[in-house]
Amino acid sequence: MLHGYFDLPTFYFFEEGNIWSGSLYTNFNYRIVPKKAKKDSNEKSELKMAVWYGTKCFDMAEELVAQYSEDYSAEGLEACLAHLTEEFEHFKEIRKTLRFD
Repeated sequence: MLHGYFDLPTFYFFEEGNIWSGSLYTNFNYRIVPKKAKKDSNEKSELKMAVWYGTKCFDMAEELVAQYSEDYSAEGLEACLAHLTEEFEHFKEIRKTLRFD
């Protein structure tokens, strides 16, 4: 579903254990990973989100500019979207000052 700048799947996509990543303006990248807690554990199920700049993939990124953890729910996905939008608005303001090698 298209949500402002971002085309994100529904929460069902993450319930199946899938990872979602994307980019905007070539150098703004993001990734959302579901972390489902195992039964009988003290861990919490959550959606983990990361943002980085540049053209490298997540595993090769030298620095994450933002990381968030939200509830493992449709509402948590909406919170991830709000964080992404805020981070992208910031990126648009500073992108001309950044150097990408």
